Amino acid sequence: MKVIEVEGRTSDDATKKALAELGIRDASRVNVEVIDQGKSGIFGFGVSRPAKVRIYYNESGEDVGDKVKEILETLLEKMNIEGTVKDIKEGETKVYVELDSKTSSGLIIGKKGKTLEALQFMINLMINNATGSEKKIILDIEAYRDKREKALKKMSRDMALKVVKSGRPLTLEPMNPFERRLIHLTLQNDKRVVTKSEGQGIYRKIRISPASKK
Repeated sequence: MKVIEVEGRTSDDATKKALAELGIRDASRVNVEVIDQGKSGIFGFGVSRPAKVRIYYNESGEDVGDKVKEILETLLEKMNIEGTVKDIKEGETKVYVELDSKTSSGLIIGKKGKTLEALQFMINLMINNATGSEKKIILDIEAYRDKREKALKKMSRDMALKVVKSGRPLTLEPMNPFERRLIHLTLQNDKRVVTKSEGQGIYRKIRISPASKK
């Protein structure tokens, strides 16, 4: 990443000057570090000391979303998988990418979303290496993530009910950190059960147990 330092009447003014100098309209594409807030003149008139900011930006000046589209579609082509980027929404910390495929959506998703997660992991590494951006890339296709989230919430409530009825704990299948957190949050207000993550790495699972009686 490149770095420049710019002065202005205020830190906001200095940031606007830097963006104009770099030809960047979207402030989310840069990281801003305020070095000096500056100081106003006597009675608020003039500036006795200008504000100074340090701007970190990608040398290419290219939107992360544009690079995601380029790399992702090339990757799918090399994997002989039919698919294109349908839509991209780029925020300050995340880039949401919606894929489209007339013939290979199931192949892209994989069993319980495993292929989609692997593809997402790869594209995050490649984008970080290519642009230096730390934005998280989130891939989706056919609203799979929303469907998976709803299915996991229902499954966790069903499993909790089984635990309550049997009085015995149940251990769920291994899940990624996002899915485990979703289970914990879904059941956190159910006073009849407690949840705990067990295991290491990709084999980490959630154990649902009956709550201890007082």
